[in-house]
Amino acid sequence: MAAGLMTAPAAAAAEPPTYYVDHISGNDANEGRSAATAWRTLVRAGAATLTPGSELLLRRGGTWAEQLVIAEDGEQGAPIVVDAYGTGAKPVIKGTDAVSCVLLSGDHIEVYNLQVGVEGAGRCEWSGFSIEGDHNFLNQNYITGASAGVFIDEDADYTSINNNEFVNNNVMSVNTDASEMGEAYANDDSGAFAMLVHGDDSEISWNDIRGSIAPSFDYVFDGAAVEIFKGSRNWVHHNISVDNDTFTELGTLTSADGESQDPDGTADNVFEYNAVYGDRTRGGMVTRGPFKEEAGSPVEPNGPVLRTVFRNNSIHLRNPDAEGVVCDASCTDEHLTMTQNAVYAKKKSVYAPGVTAAANSYNVLDGDQYQAGDDGTGNVFEDPRFDPGNPLRLLAGSKAIGLGKVKYGQIDLNGVAIGADGGIEAGAYEYASTP
Repeated sequence: MAAGLMTAPAAAAAEPPTYYVDHISGNDANEGRSAATAWRTLVRAGAATLTPGSELLLRRGGTWAEQLVIAEDGEQGAPIVVDAYGTGAKPVIKGTDAVSCVLLSGDHIEVYNLQVGVEGAGRCEWSGFSIEGDHNFLNQNYITGASAGVFIDEDADYTSINNNEFVNNNVMSVNTDASEMGEAYANDDSGAFAMLVHGDDSEISWNDIRGSIAPSFDYVFDGAAVEIFKGSRNWVHHNISVDNDTFTELGTLTSADGESQDPDGTADNVFEYNAVYGDRTRGGMVTRGPFKEEAGSPVEPNGPVLRTVFRNNSIHLRNPDAEGVVCDASCTDEHLTMTQNAVYAKKKSVYAPGVTAAANSYNVLDGDQYQAGDDGTGNVFEDPRFDPGNPLRLLAGSKAIGLGKVKYGQIDLNGVAIGADGGIEAGAYEYASTP
């Protein structure tokens, strides 16, 4: 072969770097490329150049009172990964003066095995995680003590919040006393969110969410496991919600003249296979239509929210003020479809006066009141018979057993195949005759 046709072999691509951070034994003057040469601070870690496939590892047992910022982008198949190394307790990132403890402004970032916030002793100033980039993923983290455990920004799409533990994110970010400050402050309280979702196309699944409830001047109590505001096409499934003021509330922003302040609207959010209970919980699901139900039908400033789907959820709320499914503000079938749920809520199982049988079917509903457009299609109005020793599983004789008509998922909240007993249950759990 002629020499002029010979080419040198291509150089092997460099492995993406892995960096280590150790708050006890580390030193920011180190190279950070091994446990023995770890950095000490998150400031130093945040200054590193992370490339697709890079890992940033925090030593277990460590505590950092600093903000962690990841601004670089990973890519599909090669995300930037933040994780723990070593043995012992999860690495702790706790409060500073920064708005969030962890800020993910890049795309394709995955975060595992951190504790974010320390309740009462280093909470995050506002949010545990603030997510501004796309295609970011949180898994197996413990998040506590914030006003918003996770905040998904309106520009953040395709976020996945999977298999995390949210505990007592119970701080109000706004809590004003209208009796002292005036009527302009009568409806502005906000906070105590486990997750506050302003973005689109998120998946929120398999999380354990507890204690998002706080005193409020406006509402007595406030808080939510999953609050969706101006977000669309979010899929919320297979979560356990205990003692949060409300499991989920949805809203948008509309001016008094009816002009939307949410350019792409708020629509098409789906909730399925979630379990909601706890004596402190006052609400299962709250959404709304376009006009207040009062004289003159003024515009509802947080509506309308369109085409919310609520199916195969189990709700057991004994609080005397509890309402299971609420769709107010002139809500109609255009705003809510509810099917195959099992609901007990002491005050009202359902409040949705404009929702008809076309969008209300095959639910088991019980409570002191039921207020919908009609009785629905195939609904059963009696106690769902939840097992008190095994929350929200069904006891023998429950009318939820076999009531369902459509298999919307593959497995229930306990990992059991839908239809394993030959039928489809209403609610989040398939019936099992033996434990």
